[in-house]
Amino acid sequence: MKFSNGKFMLETIKNKINSIFSKIFLLILAASFALWGVGDIFSSNNNSSVATVGKLDVTADDFVKTYQRIISDLNNNTNGQITEEIAKSLGVPRQTLGQLINEKLIDIEVNKANINLPDDYLRKIIYSSDVFQDQFGAFSKQQFDYVIRQLGMDETTYFNEIRKAVLREQIQSPFTSQKDLSKILNNTYYDIRYEKRNLKVVNFNASSYKVDSIPSENDIKEKLNKDSGLYQKPEFRSFSFISIKPDDLIEDIKITNEELKKEYDNYPEKYNTPEKREVLLANFNDKEEAQSIANKIQDLDTDASISKIFIEIIKENTELDPNSVNLGLIEYNDFPSEVSDSIFKTEANILIGPEKTAFGWRIFLVTNIKPAVNKTFQDVKTDIEKELKVSIAIEKMYDLGNTFYDEIAAGSQIEQAALSIGAQVEEFKYIDVNGIDQNGNIVNNIPPYPELLDTVFSYNNNETSELINTIGNTMYAIQVNDILDKRIMTLEEARNKVIEDINLEKSMELALNNATNFSKELNNGNFENIAEKYNLIVLEANNVSRDGAGAEGILDDESLREAFNIKKGETSPPKKYKNENYLIINVTEILPVIDRNNDQLIRINSEISQSISRDIEQLFINNLTNNQKIKINENLLNSLFQNDS
Repeated sequence: MKFSNGKFMLETIKNKINSIFSKIFLLILAASFALWGVGDIFSSNNNSSVATVGKLDVTADDFVKTYQRIISDLNNNTNGQITEEIAKSLGVPRQTLGQLINEKLIDIEVNKANINLPDDYLRKIIYSSDVFQDQFGAFSKQQFDYVIRQLGMDETTYFNEIRKAVLREQIQSPFTSQKDLSKILNNTYYDIRYEKRNLKVVNFNASSYKVDSIPSENDIKEKLNKDSGLYQKPEFRSFSFISIKPDDLIEDIKITNEELKKEYDNYPEKYNTPEKREVLLANFNDKEEAQSIANKIQDLDTDASISKIFIEIIKENTELDPNSVNLGLIEYNDFPSEVSDSIFKTEANILIGPEKTAFGWRIFLVTNIKPAVNKTFQDVKTDIEKELKVSIAIEKMYDLGNTFYDEIAAGSQIEQAALSIGAQVEEFKYIDVNGIDQNGNIVNNIPPYPELLDTVFSYNNNETSELINTIGNTMYAIQVNDILDKRIMTLEEARNKVIEDINLEKSMELALNNATNFSKELNNGNFENIAEKYNLIVLEANNVSRDGAGAEGILDDESLREAFNIKKGETSPPKKYKNENYLIINVTEILPVIDRNNDQLIRINSEISQSISRDIEQLFINNLTNNQKIKINENLLNSLFQNDS
């Protein structure tokens, strides 16, 4: 099958282009990314097959490039937190291979269907993508060349990659969400989700049935043995701590006046700020439209500022996005000289244009001018000295760090290593991972580094950590000096807590008995009257939503679910709440949805239809899988992740 000479095909693909480009750029995003511990095959020309799907191969090269790009994308979105081990634990290698196998399955169907995509249509699609547009919204060949160069591709290769993605979309399109759920289904789901309820709640608190008895010795021992996991002393550790920070070194650093002047002369842009202008700029295809808009802006008689009028006229009379016309604060060098020359010679709040440009006709308005700031050497001398001292101190810190490592590698303890670099050692005795000492007190003088205690509890006894970089360019290291292992408390250590827990259990039993009796009496009486008999306060929660709004501090997630499982006028059985309470919930009113919010309806429709689409698409993939012979080269796949270092 070939696409006919058709507007339909072009429109169909245009409708899909955003999702297509998001998928493509996830897979072919440029990445000069070094993957930790991965074997030499990552840089080799080995193109053996990691998997075969029918007669198509998933080559090692395809797999490696896709995997690296996905990891790179994950790191870009997690500030570099995805290590190789984390990626493996998340199943990224297998998911990557599964994705590539699914693509090959679809490619087989594309070949069977004989679908073709003409080059001229493909060019129109690519040229309309904002990925390749300049700041004025026009296609930029320079931007296009830059992007595909970053991807390590030539134009032919890039077009082929996009063509494959578009054709795959065509095969998968029958399963793509069409947002065409029946109104009955959508409205019913909406009404259930956004229904609200009025509730009455009584709380049987264990403290109201307090038991203050002394259990027998046998009962105490039995409780301790039965629930030993509740009565444990945590692991405690003693450790030594050293730190190096720039402030420790700055006092001894001397910088000459000549060095300061040289820094000032070498980096004038650091101390001199060019003029900046805030600009509103709109481009139009023809002069008549640009002139019409300019006239409307100038003719509008209002007390509003001209910048507000500019935005308002653009919003009401054009299809331009008002946000896109605001270029923000710009410098002369941010735009080509033919654009900046005009912008930087005009006065503020004077409408300029229409002006003819290579991109059509423009009008613009300078709304704010921030003059250039030029500071003399004397103005910034003190700041330069501070910056240079900090920079030199940081360099010295790394030299000291190397000295510290050499000492530790030679077998020195942390005290001797600290002495070699002039650092002070602090000792901390028996602290748990939460910073609590053996007496249950918070240790207030622990250095305020978020990962310090995690570091202490990740090393073995007598081990010294690496130097760890933290806030304020500080580096620290620890040495574990002693470990008291986690253990079950002795009878004497646990006695008071065990007695307290035994009495709480008895109190909870009494609270449950009373709650159960309360429930039974409701069959023959009024909720408020019976609550008064039991000396209970009736809590009212009105307009309660399924997300808990309206019931904050009254219901937890489990009791909230119960409140929406019973009918109007019904009462729940006793529900345990926060370990020391039993709740009974009465539904006094169910408040149906009156006005449905259209945006929420659209969102729900999208959620349901996408969920259905994913299920159907997975069934489709499963069916294709059953029709093709798929073989995975486990040995080759595993070899890609062997650490050859």
